[in-house]
Amino acid sequence: MVRVGSLVRYIPSPSATFKWEEYVKPEGRDPGIVLREVDTKGTTTRRYEIRWQNGMITEEWISFLEVFE
Repeated sequence: MVRVGSLVRYIPSPSATFKWEEYVKPEGRDPGIVLREVDTKGTTTRRYEIRWQNGMITEEWISFLEVFE
């Protein structure tokens, strides 16, 4: 279960990897720590702010995150 403080891995969808291969660049991200849940209005899907291993901070939908084991 993903929550604030969790160590997570980024799992892009196959279509996102194909279409946005240059934009997404998932290498160097894993693992990342969940900093906070982003308050998103008008949607029921949760988003989180993540600080990745490479220092980058991004907002990601929960569907692209997996708890790092």
